[in-house]
Amino acid sequence: MTETQKDLTGMYRFTSIARPIDPAYLTNRALLIVLPLIGILSAGLAAFHATESAPLSAAFVGMLVAFAAWALTRELAPDYYGAAFVALVLAWFGYVAFNVRFVLLVFVALLLARLVNRSTGLPWRLLDTLGVLGLLTWAAINLQQPLILLIASAAFVLDAVLEDPVRRHYAAAAFCLGAFVWMLGGTTDLVAAGLTLLDWSLLAVSALGVVLFAITSQDPVSYCDTSPDRLDRTRVNAGLIIGWLVAVQAVLTGGHSAWLETPIWASVTAVLLVLPGRSFPR
Repeated sequence: MTETQKDLTGMYRFTSIARPIDPAYLTNRALLIVLPLIGILSAGLAAFHATESAPLSAAFVGMLVAFAAWALTRELAPDYYGAAFVALVLAWFGYVAFNVRFVLLVFVALLLARLVNRSTGLPWRLLDTLGVLGLLTWAAINLQQPLILLIASAAFVLDAVLEDPVRRHYAAAAFCLGAFVWMLGGTTDLVAAGLTLLDWSLLAVSALGVVLFAITSQDPVSYCDTSPDRLDRTRVNAGLIIGWLVAVQAVLTGGHSAWLETPIWASVTAVLLVLPGRSFPR
């Protein structure tokens, strides 16, 4: 943070995590228009038995899935507004066609990417860290994905060593690592037995795409939410890798079915689709 927190307004006075949807920005206004349309379409399809949910439930879940994918993509690739809307469409299509509806993992990836890329421009407060640690531990146990905690440990270490570090996040990283080891005492397998050659190939292609995206990126043009400073290139690339790792660990732990259990891969795919149209360097 550049000087002090005394001039912060809104929820930034209380937390460094939240990013309100400010309608002053064109892309946010577009989102506020698109989401209700998605709700109406989802409810309409449910009314004609195109989805498994009741119309009201379908409207809510359809909007939530679409928003989650949009928000995560905005963290993974802050400069590419269009990619977020591509992810939104892919996620909603996944919900309608394949009943992709679970968003907890998406918000885990979003928080960890935001921790690392510092998109709000603010280091996390102590209560932010404690609250997210609780959420991460619960998510890892609830989803039976202990690798979430290992990736979280790496994310906290990155925040403790990159520009404008938060040194207490070494302790948060140690907590996540300890919780990971504790979960290993259970029966959860770290790598599913049913992964196929296609699964491994898709993971390898996504890894290559993420590496190419990171090494060919230039300094971001996007600004922090609370200051006139631009985002840091190293932090943004690190946030992308952390978000991708959360998606990868879901497949490693959950097997083939994990590709379509959450819309997280819609966000990763949307980011990778940016590569063919991007000049090198931009």
